[in-house]
Amino acid sequence: MTRVDHTAHNVFQRENVARWVTFTGFWGFVFYLISFMSILTGHRRQPARVHTNTALVGMGVHIATFVSAGSIFSALSSLVRQQTTIAQTRERIKNGTFETSIPLQALAGATGSVIPLVMAVGSMRAAERMTGRPVFEDAQDINWIRATGTNILASGFAALAVSRIAAWIVRDARAVYEQQ
Repeated sequence: MTRVDHTAHNVFQRENVARWVTFTGFWGFVFYLISFMSILTGHRRQPARVHTNTALVGMGVHIATFVSAGSIFSALSSLVRQQTTIAQTRERIKNGTFETSIPLQALAGATGSVIPLVMAVGSMRAAERMTGRPVFEDAQDINWIRATGTNILASGFAALAVSRIAAWIVRDARAVYEQQ
């Protein structure tokens, strides 16, 4: 009897796709807000003048880009590993990698935050082309070193908090499972 591998089919199950879209949509929103606030903090002249409609269009572009790219990355990762998202998560829980990688996740979140910042700036520029108005009225008055530094710190703290919370949830779930 020949065993048929259904991994490729399982990767694209509704629950996996829903996880990808939810996860990437959430993080796209969070990273846009962190980027937006970092750029706002980087303005030399306060209060900075913001065109809200353009900022909202930029957020939509940013989230759509995050969901598209993130979902494709998740699908490819699942195909390469030949595991569904659920199986990968269960393996990480079983191996204890959620608990041991908290400092690394915070560091990765901080250093990797430059990519979402660049994506947010690109999304804001795309929104400017769509609406005819910039997100920030005085874009030339942005101190990019301060904005990037603020972005790195805020993203690092967010990654640390989320990693810590995930580790607590995993630890608590494991304790309940072991009691059964």
